Amino acid sequence: MAYYNEEQLYRYFDKTIKREVEKKIKELTDEIEYLHAKDMKKITEDLEQKRDSELNKKLRELHLSYQDKINQIGIDYDAKLLKERTFMTNIVFNAVLDQIYQFITSSGYEDLMTKKLSEIAKKYPNQSCVITISDRDTHLPKIIEEVMKSRAKIIESPDLHLGGFEFLLQDEGIEIDETIDTKLIAQKEWFYKNSKLFIRK
Repeated sequence: MAYYNEEQLYRYFDKTIKREVEKKIKELTDEIEYLHAKDMKKITEDLEQKRDSELNKKLRELHLSYQDKINQIGIDYDAKLLKERTFMTNIVFNAVLDQIYQFITSSGYEDLMTKKLSEIAKKYPNQSCVITISDRDTHLPKIIEEVMKSRAKIIESPDLHLGGFEFLLQDEGIEIDETIDTKLIAQKEWFYKNSKLFIRK
């Protein structure tokens, strides 16, 4: 298209310039919007990552705090439970000891010891033996002399507290433990294993 005068030429350039300017403005606007969206996405992602990181950190701290509290509660509970268990077992065994002390001062103790010594004398007749008793037992020396005659050497031991006796035939390597001390220890072990008051490892 030919332009013949200055006015037409001006209008052409004006139109062309406006078109180019609008094109450039649109390109710049699109680029700005793209960069803005890109930056906003990056900022949003960074904020979300930071928020998630902070949230995870807070959750870990909270978890550790609650875990410490739970552990402390467990420790306090175990301490109280142990105290109660100890108290209960002390009551049980103190009651048992009271009954044992009553028994070893009764005629029933003398009858039981006479029976056990007689069974041993019958099983191992005419053999010299050693019988260990408690150094506080006032009943057994007389019973041993009557049942075992002169075949028994009596040893009084401070290690036996509750009564009964240990029978020994040294040459044959035969030992018989009829002490109440040993029986009480065995009963304690049975109690600890079966009472469910103590944790078994």
